[in-house]
Amino acid sequence: MQIIRGYKVRIYPNKSQQQTLVQTIGACRWVYNHFLEEKKRHYLENKKSLSYGATSKQLTALRKETDWLSDIQFQPLQQSLRNLDVSYGRFFRKQARFPQFKSKKDTRQSFRKVTGWKINNNKISVMNGVEVKFRGTFPDQPKGTLTISKTPTGKWHASTIAAIEIKQPKQYRKPIGIDLGITDLAITNKGKKYPNIHIGNTKKEQQGFSRKQKGSNRRAKVKVVLARKYEKIANRRSNHLHCISKTITSKNHAAIVVEDLAVKNMMSNHKLARSIANASWGEFLRQLKYKQEWRGGKFIVINRFFPSSKTCSKCHFIMQILPLSIREWMCPRCETKHDRDINAAKMLLQQAGELLGVETGDGRYGLRSMPRVTRSMKRGYARR
Repeated sequence: MQIIRGYKVRIYPNKSQQQTLVQTIGACRWVYNHFLEEKKRHYLENKKSLSYGATSKQLTALRKETDWLSDIQFQPLQQSLRNLDVSYGRFFRKQARFPQFKSKKDTRQSFRKVTGWKINNNKISVMNGVEVKFRGTFPDQPKGTLTISKTPTGKWHASTIAAIEIKQPKQYRKPIGIDLGITDLAITNKGKKYPNIHIGNTKKEQQGFSRKQKGSNRRAKVKVVLARKYEKIANRRSNHLHCISKTITSKNHAAIVVEDLAVKNMMSNHKLARSIANASWGEFLRQLKYKQEWRGGKFIVINRFFPSSKTCSKCHFIMQILPLSIREWMCPRCETKHDRDINAAKMLLQQAGELLGVETGDGRYGLRSMPRVTRSMKRGYARR
């Protein structure tokens, strides 16, 4: 099976190369902001959107008139125009908000190149006179564009995509159900629990940053320290999620069943918002999905309104009230003691079997099918 895989490596430009890359990023930002203003003005005057071809012609004429802009390679500036055109089109199709002006203070500073770059051993030739060393794995025959980015901590990265072949497993194991939690990130129907990582806070660094005078050198230094702390937290979290998702998908399950969680709605609970944000459920599910699909397995998502935690996995009796503080409960009908999370994972797996037409449970009681969700049900769910 052939897949498209992304690659990202750390690059180490020298001072002169860094100056060239920073100038290119600044020019791309200026072009983006300039033509965003032009698009707005043109639409207000003519009630028509300015096309990419028209902006590209204007950019060519602008480079001839502006000395500092003519020193910048044309292709990154052209890609900046394409990014603006895509953002503008997405706004009119009601797929995104209106494009915002870029700032020097943005956390991500980058530019892109489609052609004119190549790999020579352990170096990437970005443009003429800029051949930087890199560390990591990079494809010999890249298929996509090259993106050069700079982090708030001053680190430089290069990323691209390439097509690779992945072998499919000859035999698959039984499907597995996974419930997500805060103390334990993932709980399977077999009782396996993958703990969540406990990451330190940045309270001390935030206090030091807020107490420094704006525009001072000390504030700038503390800002870098704070950015490094955030970067370390993000790297630890990302590594933890990748390790767990790889461990689960490497067992070659025929299907992985999860629940469709309303993370934005759950974040409105201020007592759990920080813990939910640190758990990164959305990113974890994204990793599970593409890694499972790479191996040829199915990734099934169950409706969020299905009462997986309240339903007994043995006799399918539904508890009407089950507060979040109760982690273990006993079924009044069959007197089976349940762990809340493990029972939810079992019910998700059984519900997936019901949707796919597979017999589930012990056959004594029917499994409740997912109801059609109405507006009144959604309003009632939001009030709980």
